[in-house]
Amino acid sequence: MSRAAEKYIDGVMSGEILVSATTRLTFERHVKDLRNAPEQGWYFDKKAAGKVLAFGKLLRHSPDKRTWVPFDPEPWQEAIMYIIFGWHKKDGTRRFNYAYIEIPKKNGKTTWSAVIGNYLLWFDGENEAEVYMAATIEKQARLCFDKAKQMIEKSPPLAKRARVLTKNVSIMETASKMEPLGRDSESMEGINPSGAVLDELHVWPNFEVFENLQSASVNRKQPLFWIITTSGRDKNLPCFNYRNLVIDILKGIKFQPDTFGVIYTIDETDDWRDPKVWKKANPNWGVSVIPERFESEFQGALNDSTKEVSFKTKNLNIWVDAPEIWIPDEKWMACQHGITDADLKHKECWAGIDLASHVDLSALVLYFPNVKGHPVIKAYFWIPEDKIKEKEDRVDYRDWVSRKLITVTEGGIIDVDQMSDDVLKILKDYDTRLLSYDPYMMHHGVIQNIQKQGFPVSRMNQYAQSLKNMSPPTKLFQKMVISGELDHMGNPVLRWNMRNVVILQDTNENIRPDKKRSAEKIDGIVAAITAIGGWMAVTGDTSNIMYKDHDLRSVKMF
Repeated sequence: MSRAAEKYIDGVMSGEILVSATTRLTFERHVKDLRNAPEQGWYFDKKAAGKVLAFGKLLRHSPDKRTWVPFDPEPWQEAIMYIIFGWHKKDGTRRFNYAYIEIPKKNGKTTWSAVIGNYLLWFDGENEAEVYMAATIEKQARLCFDKAKQMIEKSPPLAKRARVLTKNVSIMETASKMEPLGRDSESMEGINPSGAVLDELHVWPNFEVFENLQSASVNRKQPLFWIITTSGRDKNLPCFNYRNLVIDILKGIKFQPDTFGVIYTIDETDDWRDPKVWKKANPNWGVSVIPERFESEFQGALNDSTKEVSFKTKNLNIWVDAPEIWIPDEKWMACQHGITDADLKHKECWAGIDLASHVDLSALVLYFPNVKGHPVIKAYFWIPEDKIKEKEDRVDYRDWVSRKLITVTEGGIIDVDQMSDDVLKILKDYDTRLLSYDPYMMHHGVIQNIQKQGFPVSRMNQYAQSLKNMSPPTKLFQKMVISGELDHMGNPVLRWNMRNVVILQDTNENIRPDKKRSAEKIDGIVAAITAIGGWMAVTGDTSNIMYKDHDLRSVKMF
């Protein structure tokens, strides 16, 4: 029995230990489960929980990088292990198969995860156990694996029973093994995992490795996937969606009894600058999280705005998008009003195209000023095949391609003929009044091609992406989004673009998206603003005119 674990849980529940409302959900769920366990077919085994805690003392680690001492978990770590390994189903197998732990840096997560990996290898009761330290690439996976290997080598009772190699630890008595695993590992096929540590999930571009581990473990009775990560700065990656699922489970919105989760962060209403709230996110405060060093990093974030995002994500576990957020994601996601493709038929639209280099993402966006009382944007994207391969470690282009959200052209550069044909067809499918484009990208070839194929020159508009030119439509676009009037039809590629936008502003408060300072692609947003700019240039109105009906048939351009 772990008195430290139970004392910690009681401290959280009583409010004696300060945590965020999100963190508290984990322990509220545990207490509720203790009351409802019989009707759910579960039971709590304190001896089983104590077994993993006792095992940790067999392992040695080096917190000061000089001496090797037995692993002695902090009370919060004990509480989490106590819950994960204590709960069982009526058949005696462990209840939790997934454990999602989100915590800031310097809270000892690598060492702790190495202990868990070793426990699953040595004492989880599995013959022919297979434990994998997993990450997107094997090099990252080696960090936790090497830590686990060092622990074995420094722990005599274990070292004499193990065969330790560069990328493998084997136990002959039980025919068990532990290995690092990444998408680039040779061992991705033919695995039969009984457990895995998934490290830094927030940077995983997709769940290919995770899903392989899951599907390969179907014949195991109680596999455990220990998922540990800090927060991230890209909510479009799958970790953020998984995190939201975990929160829904903790709140009881969704029922998934095999999944444990705990998230250490501050509350949404907290001021991140307030030192009083920092401990909420850092349970190892004063142990491995040194207050003086923490204060120094905070001052660095105050003095240099470019460090603010890093401080929030890494030190306080707050999910943040672009380095300088233009429009919050929740505002963007509120801009969905159920407009469908069928609603766009016979509605006038204004097109904007953003032509990147031939080797990158290009976008066409149609702007419909009024569809059922809402301004609407519909986006299309093109990318060369080789760019997908280059970027697959950062963005899940393949998923978007499979959902026909992006069109891929073969080879290393955009197939201009294919893109031109696609663009022309799209423009003809709708009541397109004007196509606006940046004249500085005329060399791309798409504009010339669609002119040659018969799209009227009178319906083409050179729209330079200068700060002064782009500012009015950028401000109008911003107003549409923040007010919630816009409908972007839920396009996830456009959402990713939106999160990447960094705004350039001059002394006269002119603004526009800044491609140079934006960390990733923003082409869809630039194309949307270009389309709105072309519409504004014809109507000559920068007010809320998008909410009114217009008859533009008399405009001389046409």
